[in-house]
Amino acid sequence: MEVVNSQIKNLEKNLTGYKLFDTFHLKTKLPRSYLVYGSVSFYFLLVLLDAGGFGQILCNTIGFIYPSYLSLRALRTADQNDDTDLLIYWVVYGFFSVIEFWSKSILGWIPFYFFFKTLFLVFTAVPQTGGAKFIYNKFIQPISEKYIFNGKVKIDTTKISNQFQDQLLQKAAKASGFSA
Repeated sequence: MEVVNSQIKNLEKNLTGYKLFDTFHLKTKLPRSYLVYGSVSFYFLLVLLDAGGFGQILCNTIGFIYPSYLSLRALRTADQNDDTDLLIYWVVYGFFSVIEFWSKSILGWIPFYFFFKTLFLVFTAVPQTGGAKFIYNKFIQPISEKYIFNGKVKIDTTKISNQFQDQLLQKAAKASGFSA
């Protein structure tokens, strides 16, 4: 329980200074974090009820918009770890989308499908959960190793680069009339 209280206090501190949250706090005398929790709860309720297909739109929004935002931010950093994490997410997202496309007629019969899909996408999209890495390492990587890479070892790019450079120098020397 201490961890939860610590997270609430940290969220409350981070929300201070934002006009929307400060106005909410002044008018209602409730903590700023209640607006976040209420909004998230309302969002998930709308997905759960799926009135008029609205759940599908909300579900796909959370699976696409937030990771896209993170990807745009990652493009501006020098750190490649966030790039790798997001690339793994997009591979998982694409893999899931292909499976979903081919099984859509079956998935339509599952009650609260978009609610569970939203939970899955949040699990995989939020880097702190490690969900995308888990799905990738547990399911996608073994399949790709077996069927795409056929168990072959990774290509040594240094060796290829050196061979290419040698061939390029030989052709340049031959073209210029000088022998090496």
